[in-house]
Amino acid sequence: MDISESLTKVHNLAISLAERAKTDEEFRSQIERDPLGTLTSAGLPSEIVGDFLRDSGLGADGDVQGYWSLCFGSVIVG
Repeated sequence: MDISESLTKVHNLAISLAERAKTDEEFRSQIERDPLGTLTSAGLPSEIVGDFLRDSGLGADGDVQGYWSLCFGSVIVG
């Protein structure tokens, strides 16, 4: 798998997890209790978790939403 395919895979996973967190209260609660453990168990690379939380609005300042940068592009989350 080349870098482009890897980024696409992470991009799609991030969108899926953000959508799941919006609709699945239990999953959102798990993220709030253990964000690193929950998101890495779901397949998100640990290096991405902080950016994901911030940009999806699930982090400490939950009002933050916008673009999630992935080196060669952006993912709209939120």
